Amino acid sequence: MKCNLDCTYCGTGLYAGHDNSTRHPPLAECLKTIDFMFEYVDIYMRTKPQGIRYVILNIYGGEALHHPSIVEILSVLRKRYQPYQDRWHLTITTTTNAIISPDRLDRIMSFIDEFTVSYHTDNTIDQKQQFRNNLLKIKATGTRQKCVVLMHSEPDRFADAQEMIAWLNQNEIKYLARQLDHPMEVDFNYNQQQVVWFEGLYKKSLKHAVMRNDKADLSDTGRACCGGRSLCADQNRKNPQKFVSNKFPGWHCSVDHFFLYIKQVNGEVYVNKDCKMNYNGTVGPIGNLLNVDAILTQARDPSRPVIRCAKKGCLCGVCAPKAEDLDTYKTIMRKYEIPTDNLL
Repeated sequence: MKCNLDCTYCGTGLYAGHDNSTRHPPLAECLKTIDFMFEYVDIYMRTKPQGIRYVILNIYGGEALHHPSIVEILSVLRKRYQPYQDRWHLTITTTTNAIISPDRLDRIMSFIDEFTVSYHTDNTIDQKQQFRNNLLKIKATGTRQKCVVLMHSEPDRFADAQEMIAWLNQNEIKYLARQLDHPMEVDFNYNQQQVVWFEGLYKKSLKHAVMRNDKADLSDTGRACCGGRSLCADQNRKNPQKFVSNKFPGWHCSVDHFFLYIKQVNGEVYVNKDCKMNYNGTVGPIGNLLNVDAILTQARDPSRPVIRCAKKGCLCGVCAPKAEDLDTYKTIMRKYEIPTDNLL
């Protein structure tokens, strides 16, 4: 949870993106968590058709690359994965602000399959240059990377983000422009000119946007996928969309079939970093690292409850298949699951 930045839009409370008052999790605890994660996802991979048995492990923060033992943590991942390598494919990624020294970047580069680097307009001039230098360094190695550009709503910072997009295009670096989520108290609503820009990005009219003080609250209107994937609404796979509604109260959701989020600093285990719904119909963890056996037993139980949304809006996790009624949900999930009596 520790971070070397302090961006204005980072969440607070349950949705805090960083907390520098916390300790770095001890190395031994992190290594135990790796074993648990692999055992947990292996349970879910056994329920999926062979063609979609892919796992992405994202080293997340705060800024995880500043953990004093990050090299040791990364270096053991492939070895711990070996017992599962014939059953499912692993991609190791990290979400980072890329404000790290060239030496540290060199030390971790060989352990990362793909970088997701986030550009923050709150950065200082020196940090912005360091960011560019590190992206070019990653590119030179041939390692896959994607830059997520956080589109701050203040006009000067919005323009700064647009300039970064132009630089990324110039240097042929893949990027994804992201509207700001703000489940916290601070509002990051967009003016009309910015809304028109997002309409071009999403290729969709936003005339229905929720308005607050003559500005559009896109976070309360809908959402795009964090990874830039196209999404299908109403089972219409012929016309995928970049921006969809993000309100699903009472809906049945498969978020637990596609995500796992561990807050290492306190041991809490969630189905997703933003969703945080549990099997009791409330917002909260599904367990704690102090008792992983209970979590694994629950994951193996085919009769465990289907997650039902009790939140006002959906952020990360919007891409997880979901349906308003249970029968439709079960029909949709046939594409992603195999009958339990056919498990390999």
